[in-house]
Amino acid sequence: MYSRSTEPCPPQFVKNAKPVFGTFTGHPSRLDIRGVQSPYSTLPLPLWITNLRIKSRLSVFFNLGPYIGCVDFFDAKIFGFSDVCFWNKETKQRFVYRSVMGPRKRFVPHNLNIGFTANYKKHRYARISWDRNRGMLSLIFNLKGNRVRPSSNGALIADTSSEEASELTLVMPSPIVRRCSAHYMQSVPLHGAITLDSNGDIQTMNDSDGQAFFDMSRTYMKFHTKGEFLTGLGSVNGKQLVFRLQVSTQDAIERDRYNANAMFYGGDVTALPPVVITHPYGMMNTWFIQDTEGMVDLSFTPVSDNPNVISAFVLRSEYHTMYGTFEGTLVTGSGEKISFKSLAGITKKYMIRL
Repeated sequence: MYSRSTEPCPPQFVKNAKPVFGTFTGHPSRLDIRGVQSPYSTLPLPLWITNLRIKSRLSVFFNLGPYIGCVDFFDAKIFGFSDVCFWNKETKQRFVYRSVMGPRKRFVPHNLNIGFTANYKKHRYARISWDRNRGMLSLIFNLKGNRVRPSSNGALIADTSSEEASELTLVMPSPIVRRCSAHYMQSVPLHGAITLDSNGDIQTMNDSDGQAFFDMSRTYMKFHTKGEFLTGLGSVNGKQLVFRLQVSTQDAIERDRYNANAMFYGGDVTALPPVVITHPYGMMNTWFIQDTEGMVDLSFTPVSDNPNVISAFVLRSEYHTMYGTFEGTLVTGSGEKISFKSLAGITKKYMIRL
């Protein structure tokens, strides 16, 4: 059976001229990859220039009551984007709220012990914050609607001190050893509610329990990057199950040794092998996700697609965020086989050109 070695996480990854690659349990105090020497060539470029090529993303995926969705912040250094997208799983209705954020010193913080990211725009307020001393991760949004979408408010709180909370930190070549990417992932139980207001017709769900997946990444980006990643969230056999599987042109050459695939089940973490993602019948038909180690055998059936094309300054990106359901089997590091049907999830297929 596939096994990827894990080590206790160093106190921090900060301005390290020689990255420490590996898969680590726990978290560093800071997730910071600035300062790698000559990440793009042997030319002695100033660090402040190569640091500008680091792009960061902070996301929280949630599955709560009738809703599943994600809140994303993308840090492109001189400007940022925020994207709130969620679906009603019963009606399949989609709610999307996007915003470009103006110049700011930093959109995604480095501190993993306490911090926050927010879009302060009056009609597009969204905030992700965390405080490990209090064992809390919170997601708050207050979004103004228009003729095609209702106003929405959400207050979601996750307990990071729960027995079902689990985390993983990964530092990988991207794709060669001169460059690197760092990822921090955490699966946590979630509690809260979402309210929709469509011209006075207010729909408030009861406070519910669910699942959340916190994801922070920093990458020395190539000029042209594309990839896909899949996130499943739900409860199987009375335990919280969250998994992340991905394939991209930023992946390390030694994918068996370095990849960002992981499963969080009942408070335990399993580092998963590299996978192959195919959709032979088109993007909006069934996807197939498999590995060569017998640990991942899944299919994903899309229900709704949220396309998003962004052109700003020198950045162009095309994202497809899809809600759908997973079916299949995953195997834990201890050999336990987990089978499920109709597990809710979100996939993203993207292309970024700098």
